[in-house]
Amino acid sequence: MTNSTTFSKYSVMFTSFIFLTILTLSATMTMKQLRSTGKMMRKSCQPKNNVEDEKIDPIADGVFIEEQEVKCYIACIMKMANAIKNGKLNYEAAIKQADLLLPDEIKEPAKESITVCRKVSDQYKDICEASFHTTKCIYNNNPAAFYFP
Repeated sequence: MTNSTTFSKYSVMFTSFIFLTILTLSATMTMKQLRSTGKMMRKSCQPKNNVEDEKIDPIADGVFIEEQEVKCYIACIMKMANAIKNGKLNYEAAIKQADLLLPDEIKEPAKESITVCRKVSDQYKDICEASFHTTKCIYNNNPAAFYFP
């Protein structure tokens, strides 16, 4: 491979990276897009945790069934949303994801709830427990701004 071919290859990769970064930073999701993404996440996490719809559908209404499968389903969703880093809930990552992805109508209230609940996970060593109780806190803080797939 010649130097000009190598340069051209890296130039295209760099340009693609910049384009994707700008696209990601400039576009938040609509509620419709968020629900669609949520369905995809659910299709991935639900079978991994062997949890039925009847146990996770009520989460949207603030009903949190205290079973390990439900707790680990919530942790799976949080991992997919990049709110968990190195096996722990990560406040900064959650706020960043909220800024990048949440629709404008729930972005600020959701970030406020995340901030209010940021220390809840410190009480739990198990990531499933920490995710469950943090999500429950976020719902209780502002049910109107809550969305969970």
